[in-house]
Amino acid sequence: MILHTAPAYTISNENQRWATQVVPNVKSVLTVAGSGDQALFYKLSGAKIIDTFDINNNARVIQDIKCAAIKHLKISEYKDLLTKLHNANARDMIDVPEMHYILQFLPKESSDIIKQNNFACNCGLNIDFYPENIPTETEFETLKNMLDKSFSFIWTDLGALGTQLTRKYDLINISNIFDYISNGQTQMDILNELSKHLNKNGHIVHLPQKHRYSYKKLELPHLVYEKTLIYDKLRKIILFQKTK
Repeated sequence: MILHTAPAYTISNENQRWATQVVPNVKSVLTVAGSGDQALFYKLSGAKIIDTFDINNNARVIQDIKCAAIKHLKISEYKDLLTKLHNANARDMIDVPEMHYILQFLPKESSDIIKQNNFACNCGLNIDFYPENIPTETEFETLKNMLDKSFSFIWTDLGALGTQLTRKYDLINISNIFDYISNGQTQMDILNELSKHLNKNGHIVHLPQKHRYSYKKLELPHLVYEKTLIYDKLRKIILFQKTK
């Protein structure tokens, strides 16, 4: 089911600075939009092509907001904006001063959602809990010079994603979506379909939080389990790799 108005995350609860650098030399990426931090940190890591997807259309909105805010605000104003948005309800979004200013720079789809009072981003915790996902001053200025438009976005659930792709990628980031897909065969079907949209030796990145399955004996025609990377006891990354 596609979600129209579910609140987005203000900030990622995954360590994006770490997660976006575990596979080096990635030039083309397809990633969940999430809080928008995923695409931003892939940009900082050197990816040239970054497409995004999400089941929640408000993930597109927060992603567009962050792109416009980085381009047109100071870093202190950016942080203030995210804090205010996390604490605001949908009817008050447009009255947040920084939002009122950057609204003119948003794609029409996102500005319309905000104007219709359909946007909220109070899911999860506020930005103070995840400082690793706030760009440093240097990173902020780098992004300001790099961003010329919002990232492309596909509004879809993970199961239908493969039917909407038109290119191949070095890396596909599915975040922790498998935590919400309890059927193992469904997961295998999704991995098999997504593997068709990977370049040779490309990777699928899964960041589980519920730690439900072991994938070490994965057997798919073009995809194998590669390894698990551990950041701390709560955060890890499972890497799958395309073999041929």
